[in-house]
Amino acid sequence: MNETTQESTIAALLRDEILRGQYREGERLPSERDLAERFGVHRSTVRSAVKRLEQLGIADIRPGGARVNPIAEASLDVLEPWLALNDPPDADLVDQILDTLNGFLAHAARVGTERASDEERAGIIAILSEMIDSAPSERRRGELFAALSEKLVAASRNPVLALMRHSLRTRYSNLVIPDSRRRSTPNEELAPILRRLRTAIRKGEGDRASDAVYGIITRIRKAIRSDLERQARTARQGASQ
Repeated sequence: MNETTQESTIAALLRDEILRGQYREGERLPSERDLAERFGVHRSTVRSAVKRLEQLGIADIRPGGARVNPIAEASLDVLEPWLALNDPPDADLVDQILDTLNGFLAHAARVGTERASDEERAGIIAILSEMIDSAPSERRRGELFAALSEKLVAASRNPVLALMRHSLRTRYSNLVIPDSRRRSTPNEELAPILRRLRTAIRKGEGDRASDAVYGIITRIRKAIRSDLERQARTARQGASQ
C-alpha cells in the first residue's frame, strides 16, 4: 500500500470514528506517535491524514495536537460518509437532508415558474402530465422528478441554482429515487398536488408552484422516513435473533 493510499485509509477511519461520536467535540485526537503505532506507518503519513480531516472541517490542528470540531462546522463532503455509516441510513439525518432539498426545490419552482418561457412551460407541463396520467414506476417517477427539477432550475436563469442542483443531485439523488427495499408515496396520493403544480405552472403562479413542490417533497420525506425506520427495526430484530 503506497503512502497516499495509507493517508486516505487512515483519514477515512478517523473521519468515521469522529462521525460515530468516538471522539467528542473539542476532544484531542490521539498523538501522531500513538496513531503511527496504531496503523503501523510513519508519523508523516499520520500528519498528512490528519491534515485531510482539517480540510474536511472536522478537526483543527493546533499546537499540542488536533482537536475535533463541531460537525456543524464541517464541509458538505462529510455528509456522504456520514450517511454510509449505517445501513439503512440514519432516518434523522436523511430527513434533515431532504428538508434542505425541499427548501431549495421550492425556491427553484417559484423562480422557474415566474421566468419560464412558453416553450419551457410546455416542457414542464408535459413532465407533470406524464407523472399524473401514467402512474409511472418508482424508477420512472424518480427520473421524472429529476427532469422536472432540471427544467425548473434552467427556467430560473440562475446559474448558481444550476450549480447547486448539480451538486445536490450528484450527492443525494439516491434519497429520492427509491431502491428496491423502499416503500414510497403512492402515485394516487401525489396526483392532486401534482395537478395543483401543473395549474400553477400553466398560470405562471410562482408562489403556488413553490407551495405545491414543498407539499410534494414533504410527503416523500414522510414516506422515506417511515420506511427507513421500518428497515432499522427489521435490522435490529434480525441482529437480536
